[in-house]
Amino acid sequence: MTKLVAFGDSIFAGWDGKENVSANQRIPELIGQHLGWQVANVAIGGTKYDNSSNGFTAMVNKTDVSGFDYALVSYGVNNFSWPEALATVKQNAVNGFEALKRKNPNIKILLELPTEDFRQGSKTLYDVNNAFWNQNQLDDMLIDVAKQEGLEYYDWRPDPLITYENANQTLGDGNTGVHPTKATMRAIAQRLAEKFKQMAGGTVQPSPPPHIDPPHDNPPKTDKPENKPQPPVVKTVDELRLDRLADLFGIGTNVSNGINRTLNKINELYSQMHNLMGTDSKQVQATLIAPDNALTRPLRNYVLLSFFNLEREVNELISLCNSNWLCDPETGAKTSLLRLLRVDSLATDAHYKDTVNYNWYLIENKLNTLIGYINKILKGE
Repeated sequence: MTKLVAFGDSIFAGWDGKENVSANQRIPELIGQHLGWQVANVAIGGTKYDNSSNGFTAMVNKTDVSGFDYALVSYGVNNFSWPEALATVKQNAVNGFEALKRKNPNIKILLELPTEDFRQGSKTLYDVNNAFWNQNQLDDMLIDVAKQEGLEYYDWRPDPLITYENANQTLGDGNTGVHPTKATMRAIAQRLAEKFKQMAGGTVQPSPPPHIDPPHDNPPKTDKPENKPQPPVVKTVDELRLDRLADLFGIGTNVSNGINRTLNKINELYSQMHNLMGTDSKQVQATLIAPDNALTRPLRNYVLLSFFNLEREVNELISLCNSNWLCDPETGAKTSLLRLLRVDSLATDAHYKDTVNYNWYLIENKLNTLIGYINKILKGE
């Protein structure tokens, strides 16, 4: 039987913000149930990437990993809330992974990036802690470690299960906490189990395409053309992809392009809602004229008002979808409204750029959620 060892903090140890869940409801054990693997969960609450007696490296040194095929490692939330210098966290993570590989050179390691932590008052991945770094920087650093050490990793940021907007439902300690509910633990385990399936080369063979027979060793010869009807091609809605701001001297161009792409996608979704559900036809357009890229007060005001307008337009679409019960088909949950960050800093610095980029991420995530619901209807799922 395949064997998995899991290293982590209270999230893997089963604390849901109110109580300890039973062992068979913890994330590593749920992964084992999904995959039919044997699991050893050595997670301890309050631990992190450090050199303490229960830190990652110490737990690796205490654990006999010689018989394990896979390792799952998930720390970081406590590093963010009770921080050291980010370079120190990185070195402690590297030390632990190198110790793990020395003890079992054949073990396959999955590094799970931490889910979002709200315990110190943060509401976004870009809010800094008292060591002056943020959760987004922590995630980027851990990806660097994974690449350096040849590890697989799972990054929650493109499709997060836990956000500030839904934390009161997904976390047992709500939007001032970090600990997932039992339902969220199950969802996390499902995601990570799928990642392990990929690492193992896949455990389910893909089905052959409709109306096409799988290949034979000696396929029958025929002079007749293929007359089997083919399924109709369903045109779905492409996901929204917005460029991130890379150059502070290109703010005006970046925001103008982002506005146009976002409004075009909103108009496409309004058209789909009209066709699918008979809602009123509606089209939106930009109302502000973009200045040039000079770092001036008119540009600052343009960016500030543009995100205000985008938030309003996205939320009007969300409200329409919610009122027509276009929502999560599994839970029936309606889509929460979009809350963008105010881009009102007087300094156009790295924090300003991070704020702009986080707003693009929030817009993408919210509209792509609606696109996913619409595509399920289009495909008849």
